[in-house]
Amino acid sequence: MPEHRFAVLVDGENMSPRYLSAVMAEINRSGEIIVCRVYGDWTDPRMSGWKELLQIHPIRPIQQFRYGQNATDGALIMDAIELVSTNRTPVNAFCIVSSDSDYYSLALRLREHGMFVMGIGRQGTKSILVRSCNRFVYLENLSVTSATTGSAPSGTDSPGDLPVEEIVLAGYEASDEDSDGWLLLAHLGQAIRREYPDFDPRSYNYTNLLDILRSYPDLFEVRSNDKTPPVYWMRPISENKEQRRKVGVIKRFVSNYGFIRAEGGDYFFTRANLSSEQRRTQLKPGMKVSFVEIKAPDPNGETSADRNGRAREVEVIS
Repeated sequence: MPEHRFAVLVDGENMSPRYLSAVMAEINRSGEIIVCRVYGDWTDPRMSGWKELLQIHPIRPIQQFRYGQNATDGALIMDAIELVSTNRTPVNAFCIVSSDSDYYSLALRLREHGMFVMGIGRQGTKSILVRSCNRFVYLENLSVTSATTGSAPSGTDSPGDLPVEEIVLAGYEASDEDSDGWLLLAHLGQAIRREYPDFDPRSYNYTNLLDILRSYPDLFEVRSNDKTPPVYWMRPISENKEQRRKVGVIKRFVSNYGFIRAEGGDYFFTRANLSSEQRRTQLKPGMKVSFVEIKAPDPNGETSADRNGRAREVEVIS
């Protein structure tokens, strides 16, 4: 697969400049940045936060006076179409950095022209824009500070509203496994992204897809070819062994995730780990819950994610 060569178009009036470094790093992990532009009315004092960053990052500021409510949107869209139509730059991918769902039509048009489209925006971005992109990344997953205070994604078809194991199974069922049921991990990731463009293991406190699979040893088995770098395959375990439920109390719950204090340490969980009938329950510290342990706490872990255990099938005990 050829490397993505990105045209990065940033709606500067729709994104805080404090995310810029993290956004650029995320795009660089996906390919090479060829064109990078930030759009806004630079005479507006609210754009002042961008000016210092322009001395650090190689970004071209595009001035657009506010002649109308969507003047900046229009300038960004016209530039994107011009880049595709003139073909004067070796671009094969676009990254639209905005939470404005009005860009969904642009994303679809770019894909019609064979472009790979990546979107970056806030949690809560409307599903129509998210699903119009090949991949969508939430800003809150790029910043530890904002992730602890951000709101949960809205919309019933956001992966944040589904247990991560259900997403993995859906991706597996949408793929062609071999005769023994094994599926390449890379193909699983592609299948998940086709259905959930905003799927991101970091939304569930995991590092990557392999980390997710290894955290569910009762649901999935993983094997590799023991080479460097290794190639991985996975398949669901047909018969799950019974697991003893544990009991604990809610230690803290923030927006869409929380922690359970139980014997042995703290356990991380998300609202999606609750039963469907309890996901609207207002969770408060001290509430008694039962749960199934995915990963045991490790007091000697290097990071908080390593030290905390993980829980699923969480139920509030009345």
